[in-house]
Amino acid sequence: MMYKEDSNMPEMIDERNIEDKSIEQQLVDAQKEIEDLKSQLMWLERSYE
Repeated sequence: MMYKEDSNMPEMIDERNIEDKSIEQQLVDAQKEIEDLKSQLMWLERSYE
């Protein structure tokens, strides 16, 4: 948990922003992986035709 220098209250916004970026990056990476797997499936299907 992050704290501001002038208070003892936790600053949750910063952590959530960092976490959101991480989640967004994971989603982008997952989408790239899905597209790659779709491409691989297309090649496999072509070889059986």
